[in-house]
Amino acid sequence: MGANTAEAAVPDAIQELTNRLTTSYADLLTAAVVRDVVQDSYQPLSNARIPTYVPILVEHSSRTKLRQLTRRSDPTVFSREHSDGARGHSITRACRRVRVALTRSA
Repeated sequence: MGANTAEAAVPDAIQELTNRLTTSYADLLTAAVVRDVVQDSYQPLSNARIPTYVPILVEHSSRTKLRQLTRRSDPTVFSREHSDGARGHSITRACRRVRVALTRSA
C-alpha cells in the first residue's frame, strides 16, 4: 500500500517541480520549454521500481539542463567560460608549458 501511495505522489511532485521551475526561469525561458525539459528528465525514471528519489533526481537533472539552456542564450557566456575556473585552467596550463619550454631552451 505504501508503494502505491509513493508512486501516485511522484506525478504530483513532478507537477509541483514544473511549476517551481517555470516561476524561477520565467524571465529566461518559456513555460513550454521548462515543461519539456522536466518531462525529458522524468521520462527515463517514470517506471522506477523505487520512486522515492525520482523527484529529486528529476529536479537535479532539470536544473542542470535549464542552466545550460540559459547559458547558451547569453552572449557573454564565451568570455565568462574562458575567464573562470574550469575552462580557464587549460589556457593557464598551456601558458605554463610554453614558459617552461622557453626557460629550458634559454
